[in-house]
Amino acid sequence: MHAMLSSKCGLCESAISAKEQTPKKIVQKWSFVQHRKGPWLLRSDPTLYPLIETNHFQHDALMNTANEMSLAPALIVVGEAVGARNADHMARHAPDPVRARLLNALPAAQRVLELGCGSGELAQMHKARHGACHWTGVDARPERLALASEHIDTLLCLDLSQARIHLLRSRFDLIVINGLEHLPKPDVVLADLQDLLEEGGTLVLRAENHARLSMINRIIEADLSSGTAADPDSIGSLDRAHPRLQSHASIYKLLMDAQWMPTLVDNEPDTPQDERVAQAAHYIADAIGVQAGCADLVHRIRHFIIRAQRIFEPIQSSDNTALFDVVVPTTNEQQLRVNVEQSPGLAEVNARIVSYRGAKNPAHALDGSMAHVLRDWVLLCHQDVYFPKGFGLRLNKLLAAIPPQERRQTLLGFIGVGVNRETQQPEPAGFILDRLHRVVHASSDAALSIDELAIVVARDSIHKIDPNIGWHLWATDLCLSAISEHRVFPKIVSLPLFHNSHTGWSLPAAFSDSTEYLLRKFPHFGDIHTLCGVLNADFVTRQRSLKA
Repeated sequence: MHAMLSSKCGLCESAISAKEQTPKKIVQKWSFVQHRKGPWLLRSDPTLYPLIETNHFQHDALMNTANEMSLAPALIVVGEAVGARNADHMARHAPDPVRARLLNALPAAQRVLELGCGSGELAQMHKARHGACHWTGVDARPERLALASEHIDTLLCLDLSQARIHLLRSRFDLIVINGLEHLPKPDVVLADLQDLLEEGGTLVLRAENHARLSMINRIIEADLSSGTAADPDSIGSLDRAHPRLQSHASIYKLLMDAQWMPTLVDNEPDTPQDERVAQAAHYIADAIGVQAGCADLVHRIRHFIIRAQRIFEPIQSSDNTALFDVVVPTTNEQQLRVNVEQSPGLAEVNARIVSYRGAKNPAHALDGSMAHVLRDWVLLCHQDVYFPKGFGLRLNKLLAAIPPQERRQTLLGFIGVGVNRETQQPEPAGFILDRLHRVVHASSDAALSIDELAIVVARDSIHKIDPNIGWHLWATDLCLSAISEHRVFPKIVSLPLFHNSHTGWSLPAAFSDSTEYLLRKFPHFGDIHTLCGVLNADFVTRQRSLKA
């Protein structure tokens, strides 16, 4: 059959005759060349293929290609497994349990791009559930693409370690990354994908979690080998055999730095074969000061299913000088190092960081740091807050717009509760990626309470932290003091930041102590609305009973 390879995506100007060429050529020695009039194209000597489209090849021929690659079993197991009876070993030899979870996270779409499409199983399942759509599949393994022809409309054999995905010059309302840990140059690819997503579109990805309990077995054995064999003749085989290690925190930071705001929508559980492994993990966590909470949850996740959107508009600035200094009360050097100190959103404006050790309370830390503060504004934050790319430029722009006469009375937070001007009712306000989940609300110019993970005040601010309230609710105390004493409303602004806390969601006993102090200090306010609940006498009673 005389087939033609056309340039429907604009990757090449001319159509190339494929007469005398069989689909078997797809699986042989693929490389990349630079076309004189176009971007990186695929080559299988001696013919250039700008794009592989399934409707241009005979299905039988493609299936013959796949069948020719089938080999006799390389491993024969007799008897029960010995020693390697762990979750990782079982998962590698069982049907993919994550695909159904990934499918459930995918919305209906008209045009879909999948990176790492494999044999097209996800496309088949999605079309069966949501109906027809145009599915473009990208994979570096031509032998897998040969199997995908029945389910995927457009196939592209592309090695993203050498080519740029934005050269597709197409736009999609759904983009799927099927295995983030195998994605070459993920920072570059994730940035490029922004140009391919339609307004209001969604990015959904599956990502392996290497901070899980079953990985502890490998760490104790001092062998982090994946157990996946490397094929010297297959593109990307070494990467699949030795994936990039990642956890939810590193994944979220990677996505946010590429301007994708993620949230966890599902996960595949990870269960150790022996619960003594979990007990050992708790023992180690206690030894290094990691509190029970988020880490316990992450330990029992094998794969994350993450959905991400573009929420913030791109920002650029020619002035990269910070208008603020950063003050961090520090009790854990590692948390400071991997979060605040490594935040590109602070580095992009050359923000100075003052780390204050041994503080008795936030007031002590801020007062003790002021001698080192040189700029007009102070960003006071927790040590476990990560500021992604674009944060510093956005904060600079916001601070520059504040009139000088309003600077001293300005108090800014990033997440909390504000008054809805229309309904006159309290409601959540601001943006935060808190541990595993994204929280998105409108900004507020009438804040009632602010979460103390980060605030901004002027260096000569009229707002002073009460040293008697302790480490909890001090930012809410600032809000109530601003309203009652200074007759100004604090504001909650929406900027991208990640609260990368190890702790859980239960409130410590000290929170009840701070609540009682706040209620005595502001009796005329009545109920105090916060993200942790409505603070009143009943709230304290319930919390005390939980700790009893």
